[in-house]
Amino acid sequence: MRKLYLPWIVAFAEGFSTLAVEVIAIRLAVPVVGSSIVLTGVMLGVVLFALSVGYWRGGALSAGWNPEQTRRALSRNLLLAAVLYGAAAFPLEALALTKFLDWELPLAVAIGLAATLLLLLPLYLASQTVPMLAELTNFDGHAGRASGRILFFSTLGSVAGGVITPVWLFPSIGVMRTGFVVCAMLAVAAVAMAFQKRTALAGAAVTLGLVAGASALAGPRHEIFYFDSEYQTIQIVEDKKHDGRMERVLMSSGGRASGVYTDTGETSFSYARAAFRALKQSRADTLLVIGAAGFNLPRDASTLPYMKVIDAVDVDPVVKPISERYFLHQSLSPKIRFFPLSARHAARKLGRDSRRYGLTFLDAYFGQGIPEELVTLDFFEDVHRISDRVVANLITDSELSTDFSRNFLATFQQAFGAVWFVDVAPDDSYFSNFLISSFPIEGSTLWNKSGTPYRDDKNHAAWEFVQMKW
Repeated sequence: MRKLYLPWIVAFAEGFSTLAVEVIAIRLAVPVVGSSIVLTGVMLGVVLFALSVGYWRGGALSAGWNPEQTRRALSRNLLLAAVLYGAAAFPLEALALTKFLDWELPLAVAIGLAATLLLLLPLYLASQTVPMLAELTNFDGHAGRASGRILFFSTLGSVAGGVITPVWLFPSIGVMRTGFVVCAMLAVAAVAMAFQKRTALAGAAVTLGLVAGASALAGPRHEIFYFDSEYQTIQIVEDKKHDGRMERVLMSSGGRASGVYTDTGETSFSYARAAFRALKQSRADTLLVIGAAGFNLPRDASTLPYMKVIDAVDVDPVVKPISERYFLHQSLSPKIRFFPLSARHAARKLGRDSRRYGLTFLDAYFGQGIPEELVTLDFFEDVHRISDRVVANLITDSELSTDFSRNFLATFQQAFGAVWFVDVAPDDSYFSNFLISSFPIEGSTLWNKSGTPYRDDKNHAAWEFVQMKW
C-alpha cells in the first residue's frame, strides 16, 4: 500500500488546486466586473469544460504509455500548470478583463474570453492527473476501483480547496500569495512524481523556494495599508487633492470608498458630507448605516448631541479595526454598534427584532461593481420595514439615462413610493456620485421617469452596470 500514498497525495493536491484556482479567478475578477452570478457561472463553465477535456485526453494518452512515460508526462503537466498560473493567469486576469471590456465586449463574453485564454490550458494540463494516476495505480486490473480511489482523493482535495482558500488563506496571506502557494503545491507534486525516492527533500525545498518567491513578489507596496480579506481588497493611500490638501483614502476592491483630510481628520468625500447634512436635516436620533466602509458617517453622526443609537453593518468583519487603526486613526464612539453581517440578513434580522431607525444610509454600492442582491425590490422592501427615510449613495451615469440608472431608481421608487436625487459631484464627467433618497433632501429633485424594477428572481443589475461602465 505504501506505493499508493504518493499518487493519493498528488491527486489531493490536484483537486485542491483546481477549486482554489476557480475561487482565486473569481476573486481577482470581482474588482473589475463586480460580484455576480454571471461571473460565477461563466468561470464555472470554463473550468468544467477544461476538466472534461483534460480527463478525456489524459485517459487516452496514458492508456498507450508505459508507467515511466505516464509519470514523466504527469510531472511535466503539473509543472507547466504551476508556471502558467503564476506567470500569466493570476497576474494578467484583471488586466485582460479590463481590456476586453474596453473593447465593449458583452460581460459574459469578456469573462469567458479571459478565462479561456488564461485558465483553459493550465486546467487542462492539471486535470490529466486523475486518469494518469488511475492508470498508474491499476495494479490488479480493476480499473474502476483504481479510478474510484483517485477520484475520491481528488474530490477530497477539491472540498479542501473550496473551503480553505477563501476562509483561511485569503484572510491570512492574501489573494495573490494564495495563488503562489497553489503554484508551489503543484510544483511540489510535479517534483514528487519525477523523483519519487527523494520526495520529502525535494518537496520541502521547492515549497520553501516558491513560497519565499511568492512573498517577495507580493510583498512591498506603496500603500499605507493593504489587505486581501475573503470579501474584498482593502487599500489605504495618501495623496494630494487638487487644492493641495493631503487626503487619506480607503479603497475597497479598486473603488474609492471613504476619505478624510490628514490634517484635520474631517470627511473629505462630498457624498459623505452631503449624507451628514441630510442626517442633520432629518433630525433623526437613530441611524443605520449599511456598508460601513471607513465609518465616516457613523463617526460624524456620533458627534450630534441628540443621536442615541448608531448601527453600522458590513459583511466584512475586518473593516472596523482597520478603519480605526489605519484610516480614521481613532477609536469609534461607544454609540456605534458594529454588526459584521451581510446586508440582506441584517435588514431582515433587524426587522424581526422590531428595530426602527430615523434614517438609514445605504453605502454598499461602489464604483468598480454593484452587489446585485442589494438593488432589488425585495431588499428595499426589507429596508423600508425598518426605516421610512432612506438615503443611498450611488455612482452612476451623470445623466441618469442608462438602463441601470433608470431601473435602479424605478426599483427604489416602487419600494418607497417616491425617489429624489441630487448630484453631489456635478463636476465629474460621465460618472457621478448621486444621493438617492425616499424624502426630499437639500438640493434634491423628484424623479418622475420610468424603468423596470429589479427583483430577486429576475435581476440584470450587474450586467447593466457593466454595460454602463464600459
